[in-house]
Amino acid sequence: MLTPQQAFRVFGYANCVMMLAALVAGAIAIGLGVCAIFIRDKHRRSRILRRAVASCLVFMLFFGTLPSATIVAVNDQWTALLIILFTLPMVVLAPGFLVSVVYGWRALLWKAGADRRQAVLKSCLGVVVFGIGLGPHTAAMLMITATEDHSSYAGTLIHIGDRAPNFEIATVEGTPFRTVDVRGRVVVLSFFATWCGPCQKELPHLQTLWEEFRGNGDFRMLVVGRGESDQVVKAFRQQHRFTFPMAADPQRSVSGNFASQYIPRTYLISREGIVVHEWTGYYETEIAKLRKLLRKELAKND
Repeated sequence: MLTPQQAFRVFGYANCVMMLAALVAGAIAIGLGVCAIFIRDKHRRSRILRRAVASCLVFMLFFGTLPSATIVAVNDQWTALLIILFTLPMVVLAPGFLVSVVYGWRALLWKAGADRRQAVLKSCLGVVVFGIGLGPHTAAMLMITATEDHSSYAGTLIHIGDRAPNFEIATVEGTPFRTVDVRGRVVVLSFFATWCGPCQKELPHLQTLWEEFRGNGDFRMLVVGRGESDQVVKAFRQQHRFTFPMAADPQRSVSGNFASQYIPRTYLISREGIVVHEWTGYYETEIAKLRKLLRKELAKND
């Protein structure tokens, strides 16, 4: 299964191919139209004009359906109108593609000689035209069905299944936090920065999580300010009225063992010190997943 990022790249490639094909079709339509002007034979002129019109229709088809496919890339929520605009071109393109394929197979089975070659060429042309037109819509459908994966983001040094590095740090209240002391307990460890917008969106959810599980003796949480001083983290904590344990990591001596870049980063560490879940960025779906996994880990026996 493709990730949304991979599906989006496929969508971009499909769009580029369709735009290039549209420009080629437009150039062919103009070229044939100009040629038809200088041809005196009516039969030949009529044939060239029909091809020019067909090329022009292909040009209009491609550029007409491009905004329809782009709807998926720029809209997170669907409305009835958007669904109609997205599916309408597919109602035209998909049957055309299937008819072209069936026409080609029928020609191979039932026709011979020049008639077969001509029919197969027409079939291949239809498959190419309708296939290119369907490309962005197919890629857009991949984007819809893609599974988001926020783990192992760029800069990740500790992955799911790895043992969490040992470290020792003091909270802003002066309480030491040592990994050796929390073995046998489930730990939520998060790295943030006071200037980070996504971090500020995620921290209230961690506060809710803290209030929900703080009464469990097997649960520990630590939120670390990456590259922040003790004074800044302490003031930030008081300003936002967070009650979960927070620590400063001005030299990145702790956070640097987990990742080299990008925040927020959150880790769920098992009783055995193994990372059972991690992600980068702010996503409410990950918070829900963390809560579910946290309950599961806490329910396990020592």
